[in-house]
Amino acid sequence: MRDRDTEELHWKVNLSPIGFAGVVTAFVFLVFLLLLLLMAYTSILDILPGYRTKSERTREALVESVMRIDLMERNMAELLAYNEAVATIMGGSTPTLHSTVLTDTIRYDKSRILPTRADSLLRAALESTTGDYSLSNTKPLKSEAAMFSAPMRGTIARNFDAPESSYDIAIIPLESDGSVMAIENGTVIATESEASGLKSITIQHNGGYISVYKHLGEILVRKGQALQNGTVIGRLHSSTPEDSEQTSKELGFELWRDGTAVDPERYILF
Repeated sequence: MRDRDTEELHWKVNLSPIGFAGVVTAFVFLVFLLLLLLMAYTSILDILPGYRTKSERTREALVESVMRIDLMERNMAELLAYNEAVATIMGGSTPTLHSTVLTDTIRYDKSRILPTRADSLLRAALESTTGDYSLSNTKPLKSEAAMFSAPMRGTIARNFDAPESSYDIAIIPLESDGSVMAIENGTVIATESEASGLKSITIQHNGGYISVYKHLGEILVRKGQALQNGTVIGRLHSSTPEDSEQTSKELGFELWRDGTAVDPERYILF
């Protein structure tokens, strides 16, 4: 800056390219900060094109709530219709068919289902005092279920017969090696030799169950050994030459529960 009359220099500014860039950057940052403050504390967004206003967001939330209420009402109506059909059947009548017409409100057009011959036959079988489908002849379900695995793949040759003191079942193996497996996790509590020269294994399981495997030619476990379900514990046919004559063609298997012999076929799916 110079004096107009004397041309004397009073003030000057030297602006480098780096300084100019810094000034521009600071200006842009200030403008950006100002816009953020305006958007956060004013309603300037409502006037921007393409941006949803507060009223639009409120309307969308209201529409979503109405749709949820309508769905709940529809589900409640279906539940009431189901209960009505059950009550109709229990009363000895034929239920009605509900066809739903989707409108602003739920409306049902009820058309009675005509009974068929199959319906009549089924109802007669259920109401009869005899027959496999009679409701009055329903047998109680067994409390036992298939809760153990089979000791070996085979065919049952002799069944459990407690009155005749035949507590074991005889299983003829399907596999050539005659492998015998533990039916469940447990601990070996005894390994014994039978009068015939064959061997037997007794395993303790959880829940008061004991399994006994008889007529074995070879034992592969020891007393006190912990076993996993499916572990091979022995074989019917001995693999040693000196025991080649001590072989058996079938496995004798017993299952005990709390000191009482039970039918293994009620607990195991063979």
